[in-house]
Amino acid sequence: MVVGIGCWLGASKGAGGAETAVLIPDVRGTSFSGQAVNLPTDLKGRVGVLVVGFSQGSRDAVKDWGVRLSADYEGSAAVVFYEMPVLAGVPRLLRGYVTGKIKDSVSERGRPHFVPILQDEAGWRTVTGYSGGDDAYVVVMDGAGVVRWQTHERVTDKTYFKLQRAVEGLRSGIGQ
Repeated sequence: MVVGIGCWLGASKGAGGAETAVLIPDVRGTSFSGQAVNLPTDLKGRVGVLVVGFSQGSRDAVKDWGVRLSADYEGSAAVVFYEMPVLAGVPRLLRGYVTGKIKDSVSERGRPHFVPILQDEAGWRTVTGYSGGDDAYVVVMDGAGVVRWQTHERVTDKTYFKLQRAVEGLRSGIGQ
C-alpha cells in the first residue's frame, strides 16, 4: 500500500516478505489536444509526473502544480507530465458535458498535458493514497510506471523542490 506524504516509494512487502512494485493503473486515453496517451507504456525511458484530482474542488491545487511543472518540464524529452482529473465517477450521460467544460478552461498550451481519467477510480485512489478532500495527488514514477515518490501537499517551494529531487534522481538513474 502507498503511504506517506512526499516520500520515496517503489516497492512494498507482499506475501512472504517479497517486494512488489506499486504500479499506476493503465491509462488508455486522449489528451485535450487529441493526442493518444497510453500509460505506463508511453513512459519507456522517461520519468512521469501525474497530478491527479478527485473533485471539482481540487481544480486549483492541480492547476498550481501544473503551472510549476510546465515551467520546468514543458518540451522535455526526459520528463512527461499530465494533469489528470478523475471523471470515472461522473455518470456517462454527463461525462461529455463535464469534460467539455473542463477542456474549455484549459489553455491551448496546457491541453497536451491534460488527460481525464475515465476508468478505474478505485485503482487511482489506492495508488495515490487518496484520503479525501480537495487535494492534488502528485505521483512521480519511473519509465515502467512504478511509483517512486508522491505527495498530496499543496505546491510550495519546499514541496516542489522535493518533487524536483525525485525527478532528477530518477533521470540520473536512467542516464538523462
